[in-house]
Amino acid sequence: MIEAGILEVRGAHKSFGGIIALDDVYLSLAPGEVHALIGPNGAGKTTLVSLICGEQELDAGEVYINRINATRLSVHARARLGLSRTYQLTQLFPDLSVGENILLSLVARDGSRLRVGQFVSERAARRFADEISCVLEEYALHDHRDALPGELSHGDRRRLELAMAIVRDPKILLLDEPLAGLSAADADALIEMIAQKLKGAIPILLIEHDMDAVFSLADTVTVLVNGKVLMTGRPDSVKASKEVQLAYLSEEDDF
Repeated sequence: MIEAGILEVRGAHKSFGGIIALDDVYLSLAPGEVHALIGPNGAGKTTLVSLICGEQELDAGEVYINRINATRLSVHARARLGLSRTYQLTQLFPDLSVGENILLSLVARDGSRLRVGQFVSERAARRFADEISCVLEEYALHDHRDALPGELSHGDRRRLELAMAIVRDPKILLLDEPLAGLSAADADALIEMIAQKLKGAIPILLIEHDMDAVFSLADTVTVLVNGKVLMTGRPDSVKASKEVQLAYLSEEDDF
């Protein structure tokens, strides 16, 4: 029996036609923990994250967020319970500046009923001006306040997306391949940011292919193969498992 966590997946099952994407998957995220979900392409990681967020419906099983059964709740209802997510491909508002993207998240966090056209109003901008400046400074985006997301480097876009997720004051953060497409330098900077600013403060479910990042950040690792949980354990135990190495970790990987 899995200990009650701030996020729990119990017996998740999902199929598409005759293809089973997830088969009786259990996962538990403890408060303050970084729990990495790894596995080969097609293992079911993205499907599981989509089911946790409510973007897809489970065929069987349950999802609990903050100990509330969220299985039938909408994406927005789960967000109100404190679930926040980043994506493999950055999800930003391309026609709004960097500062306005941050503003949008702050307005959403405070539950304002402002319409989309009002998000960038002078009134809203004045209300959150100091906080926007602090966020931009903290995430090294202060020089890009008036730039559009398309004018940023990929690393800067990743930082902006992460900042937007965090300023919503999430209770749970799902990071879906945050290092995808980053240069080595940008990846190292983002790993350091997660380690210093987030680890221990916000429970994180991390989906990532970069094994160096996984084993440096994670407290717990779950290995998903062919829609089934192969192993859940401490990073050292997972790293040493012959079964995991045969199923997923390449002999060429330098551990």
